[in-house]
Amino acid sequence: MPLKKPLPLLVPQRVRTIPRSFAWIDHRLRSEGFLPRLTPEDLGLYLFLVLAADHRGLSCWRLDRIEKALSNFDCHAIGEARSRLVDLDLIAYRPWRSGDRDGCYQVLSVHRPPELSPELQQIMARVFQRLEPQDAKA
Repeated sequence: MPLKKPLPLLVPQRVRTIPRSFAWIDHRLRSEGFLPRLTPEDLGLYLFLVLAADHRGLSCWRLDRIEKALSNFDCHAIGEARSRLVDLDLIAYRPWRSGDRDGCYQVLSVHRPPELSPELQQIMARVFQRLEPQDAKA
C-alpha cells in the first residue's frame, strides 16, 4: 500500500540492500488472492523454491534434500504441496524420468487466479446472504 509520507526506519543501521544474488516473492500472491488458498506446506515449499531458483525461476532439487531443508514437512507433504502449487499454476515441475520423484522446478510468473464459475458464484452469494446479519437487511 503506497503511503503519502515515508515511514521512519525502525532500525536504520539494518536497512536491507539487494545483494548480487537475491530472490523475491511477488506481491501478487497476496493481491491476487493466492494466500488464502495455500496451506503451510504450500507456503514452505514455495518459499524454498523461490530462494533456491536462479533468475529465471529454475532449480533442481531432490525431494529428500527439500525434506531435509524443510524439516517440519515430510516427503509426502512436500509432494502434495508440489501438486497443489502446480495445480494453482504457481510452479512447473518436470520429473527427470517418468514416475521419478525428483526433477526440475520452475517458479512461474504470478497471474490472476481463475475466476469462479457462475454456478459457484451464485452458491457463494446465497451462502453470504444467509450469513448477513438481519439488521443489515432492513
